[in-house]
Amino acid sequence: MKIKPIRGTHDLYGEEIKKFNKVVYEVKDNARKFGFNELITPIFESSELFKKPLGEQSDVVLKEMYTFEDRNKDEITLRPEYTTPMIRAAISNGLLNNLPAKFFGTGQMFRRERPQKGRYRQFNQINFENFGSDDFFADIEIINLASTILQNILPHRKITLHLNTLGSRKNLKDYKNTLSKYFNDNKNLLSADSVNKINSNPLRILDSKNIDDKNIIEKCPKLIEFISKSDLNSYEEIKNCLIDLNISIYEDPNLVRGLDYYCHTVFEFKTNDIGSQDTLIGGGRYNGLIETLGGKNIPGVGWAGGIERIMLLMKDTVSNEKNIHLAILDPNYKKHALEIYNLLIKNNFSVFWNYKYNLKKSLSLANEKKAQYIIIVGDIEKIKNKFTLKDLISGKQKNVDLNNILDHIK
Repeated sequence: MKIKPIRGTHDLYGEEIKKFNKVVYEVKDNARKFGFNELITPIFESSELFKKPLGEQSDVVLKEMYTFEDRNKDEITLRPEYTTPMIRAAISNGLLNNLPAKFFGTGQMFRRERPQKGRYRQFNQINFENFGSDDFFADIEIINLASTILQNILPHRKITLHLNTLGSRKNLKDYKNTLSKYFNDNKNLLSADSVNKINSNPLRILDSKNIDDKNIIEKCPKLIEFISKSDLNSYEEIKNCLIDLNISIYEDPNLVRGLDYYCHTVFEFKTNDIGSQDTLIGGGRYNGLIETLGGKNIPGVGWAGGIERIMLLMKDTVSNEKNIHLAILDPNYKKHALEIYNLLIKNNFSVFWNYKYNLKKSLSLANEKKAQYIIIVGDIEKIKNKFTLKDLISGKQKNVDLNNILDHIK
């Protein structure tokens, strides 16, 4: 029986794993520069951790979470997102005593969505979270961090920052009530999917892709009318600072994000190059969420990014490694070859031998793998206690001894 991967999952190997590792490297390198500490959480948590914060009527909770009972009848969920587990970990381990507390993580998330390009049921995500600061500089810093990572990984791609403000939770509550009334008055003109969201999650209607919905959305009350003057002033400061950092902004009044815990600043980095799943990184401010999860009443801001989506836009990686292949021409010469093999490994070179005692096949494989050198171990090399070093780029070769072969390679 041939067992296939589960629908919505995928294996990483070859060029894809190189791209994956490059993303993770850039994430960790920039985390260090911006002063974020790594935090790794379990891939499953108590289901209660997700239900209320994400919104009990949200698509994630209603349709997408992988939830099951363990042997103790506890309800467990494979994590569908990373922010709430990171908050839980920070509370559980007493990591919120010295603020601000800045953390990042990479790991696997699970959502039972319809698989398509850039969307999987098991996928890898990046998260950055800043707990404890209500200063709008924290918003600017977290957005600049996301922009820096994307620029380093995708320097030639056009990526646009979409930005909006939702105002305070009170403003947002008043707006939701007004929005629900407006959509109820026009529900005969809305799609069935939007009608189901009128009372439970009216904000989600604002980013509907349905053409009929868009006509109603254009005439709906605007969120900006409900936001206080001081919150709007902070939003203006954020925009001005981002412009000073040469980050282009597209103001998107319908950008609300998909989870209930957001307030004030929300943002998404989007591209037109990968189809409908166009958001590479998204996030915002979530003041009040930490208290909801049993922690102190402290603010927070952060973002999440899909590694697989970023990988779709990456060019093939170019390795700077000097790959070296061994060509051992007789089983009796393995011990002699072992000396050079061990020396190269200890000096951080990438070394490969195909376990075949055939020079032609070794040369063919070395060329296929774009090796820079091949080291030949045969009769002459064994007798003279030397090695033949061939540069596969120039075609030149020379006999060298063990003591100075590193000088020739470097």
